[in-house]
Amino acid sequence: METRAAATGWQLLQGADAFLAEIAAGRNLLRHWARLCLGMTVCASAYGAVLGLWHGPELAFYCAVKLPLVLLLTSALTVAFAWMASAVLGLPLRFGQVAVLTFLALAVGSLLLASLAPVAGLFTLSAPPPSDQQRTAHNLLYLLHTAFVGACGLAGTVALWKAMRRLEAPERTLRAVYAVWVAAFALVGGEVAWVLRPFVGSVYMPVVFLRPDALRGNVYEFIFTDIIPHLLRDL
Repeated sequence: METRAAATGWQLLQGADAFLAEIAAGRNLLRHWARLCLGMTVCASAYGAVLGLWHGPELAFYCAVKLPLVLLLTSALTVAFAWMASAVLGLPLRFGQVAVLTFLALAVGSLLLASLAPVAGLFTLSAPPPSDQQRTAHNLLYLLHTAFVGACGLAGTVALWKAMRRLEAPERTLRAVYAVWVAAFALVGGEVAWVLRPFVGSVYMPVVFLRPDALRGNVYEFIFTDIIPHLLRDL
């Protein structure tokens, strides 16, 4: 499994002209989709373990399971919408092509996250242990991981755009479809992440796999009404 995931990662890092050409031509889509899912799972698990490490091995294990779930569910939940949106905007694609393109973006993002795991781990191990008095450390780690995940996800869309430019369609149409797909990633991904919460853990609540208030609020509200105001008060 690790060998196949590494091969997928190396292929993505190298630009993989043949890989992108096959997606554009609609060839070997099921095989490419399976390899992207495998690579996404392995890489996201590695970063997830580091993400939850601040609260100990139990949360590290939970996040190693939940972060791949977030990426896989985000990709899966956006496929049908992306397929319909592309058709409406004048880019008729096979459902399999849209599935591979959708998973490609987050697979590349997870690969980049795995490469940042040692850096994130250094910050995590340098932070004071979690307690009621360490809310600032919690917020800083939360923002660090949020920034890493967001930046890597955005970078993953570069691979998506590179693949989309192989398609035979006007660039204006491609840009419109690309913008709609990226917006869908951000909205759906934010909500899925908030429900599963593959985060650094709370300084007030015990470690659990799924919180009882998982469906209350959203990640954007939490960042702008809780985390940032608290950090600003500490300045």
